[in-house]
Amino acid sequence: MRLLMVGADLPAIAAAGPDVEVTVLLGATTKDGWLPLPAGVRTVFVDDHKSIDAAVNGLLRAGFGPGSFDAVYAYDDPALMTAAALAAMLGARGVPPRTVALFRDKSLQKQALRAAGLPVTACTVVEDIRELPAGFRLPYPKAVVKPVAGMATQSTFVVSSDADLARISAQCRANSTAARTFVIEEFVAGEEWFADGLLSDGELRFLSLGRYAQPCLSAVLEKAPVQTFCLDPVADKGAYDLAAPLVADALRVLGLTDGVFHMELFHQPDTGRLVFSECAARRAGGPISDQIRYKYGVDLAADGVRALLEPVGEPDVRVRDGVVASTFLPLRPGIVLGYPTAEQVLAQPDVVHARIFVPKGMRIQGGAANTFARMGEVTVHTADAETAQRRLTELADWFRRHIEVLPLAPTLRELFADPRNADFAHAAAADG
Repeated sequence: MRLLMVGADLPAIAAAGPDVEVTVLLGATTKDGWLPLPAGVRTVFVDDHKSIDAAVNGLLRAGFGPGSFDAVYAYDDPALMTAAALAAMLGARGVPPRTVALFRDKSLQKQALRAAGLPVTACTVVEDIRELPAGFRLPYPKAVVKPVAGMATQSTFVVSSDADLARISAQCRANSTAARTFVIEEFVAGEEWFADGLLSDGELRFLSLGRYAQPCLSAVLEKAPVQTFCLDPVADKGAYDLAAPLVADALRVLGLTDGVFHMELFHQPDTGRLVFSECAARRAGGPISDQIRYKYGVDLAADGVRALLEPVGEPDVRVRDGVVASTFLPLRPGIVLGYPTAEQVLAQPDVVHARIFVPKGMRIQGGAANTFARMGEVTVHTADAETAQRRLTELADWFRRHIEVLPLAPTLRELFADPRNADFAHAAAADG
């Protein structure tokens, strides 16, 4: 089977079976700004893999056209519509453009679900955040303001007044924020849950639920490591009974039939109510997929590709007892000189998986506030949630203490004072 991958999804490449021939449409930003591809992977290089113009031209130059691929796949949100258009052009399986729109545009998504009678956060579209309409008022007492097709909490703000909204508008204008059309969503208090799973032929083949230790946006704005916990299908059966019907109904309305999804929901313990927040037609970001693979033995990277290529049944689920949870490993601003290796992280008590993303020599700025801002990720397996949360906090603190950095703009005095320059000698001379 022949798969065109729009952008490089390394876990999916690694998990692809021997019967899957992968061709990666590789854009310049991925080639230069991400982890290296495994040796032997066939690529088609283009300036921007998200541009349908660049993608079509590059594929045709490389000799590909209708009938060249069985399915077209993308993992990165901005590449999903490109993949949909390419699938239609190439006569291959893929998520249809209309369905992608319902998963990419937060206003279209909520509009469709609201029309179907599902509980969903209220929202209002602002056509151009840099130019608020005259007399525009914040439509909710408290709200979340973000790009209508945003991701990873980038350019996302919590506001509670007209003055807050005006300040955000001015800030986006001053910073030349690329996104212009924003959505204002009613703020919903409660626990933030997430649902991840697999669909084939319109049927939900696998469902995993989890929760954030604190709402994801709160952790990002506080620059605290994001922590995620799997919910156990036995110990947390009530959560599954509550969420499964809403998850299935939402996916049916949005039209996703084959592949994987990541959905976020708000649970209000005082009322028992569950409210839909948003959903993406891709795997979860961060370590959630690693958690799921360890907790259930289900690899959504492999199964998501397979479901797009051909119909699949329910995966072989093997549930581990106990609590499986993860945390982001924090950054320290500066020029990165050293940090614990993935093997050293894995050697810590209760750790079952670790990833590191940042190479030595990288310059880390201090202002990032989104879910891309992390040095790595770590997953633990413990007997209970209290132990898991303690271990995640301890691991993040331990890792931070062992990151070595230089200041981003060091003075010579600071460099000379650095212990790594203890053997510096200004001059040397031979006797005589």
